Amino acid sequence: MRNISFCVLMLLLMWQTVALHAQTPEEQAAGFKLTLFQSPIRYGVPKSEQVLVVSLTNISQRVMGDTVCSAFGAFYKLIVVYNGVPIEEKEEHRIHRKAMEKGPCSGSNPGRRANPGQSLEDILYYETIKPGTYEFTVEREGLPGDPDKSVTIKSNTITIIVPESAASAQQ
Repeated sequence: MRNISFCVLMLLLMWQTVALHAQTPEEQAAGFKLTLFQSPIRYGVPKSEQVLVVSLTNISQRVMGDTVCSAFGAFYKLIVVYNGVPIEEKEEHRIHRKAMEKGPCSGSNPGRRANPGQSLEDILYYETIKPGTYEFTVEREGLPGDPDKSVTIKSNTITIIVPESAASAQQ
């Protein structure tokens, strides 16, 4: 009886683990997932700047690393919604991101590698001068340079509320 109970318990724990670490088909195809959070560290950053951290977690079975094109978060598209209204991506950001996605890029950053299960983090900044509710999501192409096979990976959405008093103190 103990063996059966132990096996059932192990099976339940295994299914919970699988459910917690489930990925979308797009994430599985790309080999990574994205998580966005607000950084608690603000050293010298003005209060009007939001410090956002993108965590790219390697869910593949191979080592992932930065290329010259992906350095400094160049592949990320920051989606911003202000008080329910989507904010257009700046043209220069879109042009730069599309050029980096298109490639070709040679070289790599040997200091920026993630083994399976590890993450790489990039910092993005966004100025929130006006009071209101800001929603942030990050997108990245799963296979940059190969648009026919690529899938778009989205992060979670975070909400930051800038109160009237904080906005007026920043100006």
